[in-house]
Amino acid sequence: MSDFFDIDSYLNRIGLPAPTDEQRYQDGLILLRDIMAAHSRTIPFENLDIVLKRNLPVSLESMELEAKMVAGGRGGYCFENNLLLCFALRALGFGVTPMLARVRWNKPPGDPQPLGHLVLLVTLPQWPVSAATPFSGQLSVAGTPYLADVGFAGTNSIAPVAAASAEVQQLPEGHFRLLSEPFGCTGSGGMYSAELGQPLPPPLSDKQFVLQRQVRGTWRDLYMVRNEPACDADISQANWYNCTHPDARFVSSFFVSRVVGDERHHIVNGSYIFRKPDGSINEEVVTSRARLMLLLTSAFGIALPDETAYIDRFLQPPSEQPPEQPPEQPPEQPQQQPRPAPQAARAQQKQKPRHAV
Repeated sequence: MSDFFDIDSYLNRIGLPAPTDEQRYQDGLILLRDIMAAHSRTIPFENLDIVLKRNLPVSLESMELEAKMVAGGRGGYCFENNLLLCFALRALGFGVTPMLARVRWNKPPGDPQPLGHLVLLVTLPQWPVSAATPFSGQLSVAGTPYLADVGFAGTNSIAPVAAASAEVQQLPEGHFRLLSEPFGCTGSGGMYSAELGQPLPPPLSDKQFVLQRQVRGTWRDLYMVRNEPACDADISQANWYNCTHPDARFVSSFFVSRVVGDERHHIVNGSYIFRKPDGSINEEVVTSRARLMLLLTSAFGIALPDETAYIDRFLQPPSEQPPEQPPEQPPEQPQQQPRPAPQAARAQQKQKPRHAV
């Protein structure tokens, strides 16, 4: 996959100025936070191309992603969003390693999903050793890893998660933590339990690690990350599955998500949901193509493609919604037929055909 990237156009798309050397090499973590937040509030999560069955599987080449999501005013699903971020961060000097993950959010324990999600392990920019002049300020800590993900559609954080420690982290959306897991573990929360006082090794010390979020006092898994770089072949194979396999969630459902201020806006099939910072939720059932198109362009800021023939195929139009049941009426009594006269009855019996036994 090509790394050629127009970083100026990307920064203009998300509304950030080009960073100074001080921002890149001294305040790299702040810059990473700013980029992730601006990306999440500008470029939506959406699987329109998969729903519309356009040019599948979607291209993950940097120039194609830039044409679609930067110049074209579109969003993308997790692989597209996180690879776009990957190319942008690399252009700014960050070290970036894509990794594949299994989603566990709202999935039963012990039922492993395909490696159908992509995340980034990021290290901060470092002043080149070969530079003619030394950097005048204090450099960012070299090699400190952070988990970055702008493609999980609403339940993760728009801020980076420190990956060097299993300590609980307070992020804008709540409490998060990363736990190490032995390879093959499929249960919730891995083998280590802070509640039982057991040791919590560094998240990157084993073959896989899990991102958890605290929800109403309970730690819940978001996804498990395989702790190894994802090569282009593995990414392409997972992208093909996500875009074309009938069991893939992006093939069988319609998803749109965007952070608007501090609110989270989502469309899942025919439900438009937005969650406010206080936790309250508003929900609307979208039943018309016109309403869906308006939401996509206004609430989510998507520049729709010219061909949208299948865009409403996951909606339930009013004509197909179950009709209201009328109040129950007592069943009508069947009318009794008058009995035939004895002579007529005998005549009818004579006319009946005989059947072989």
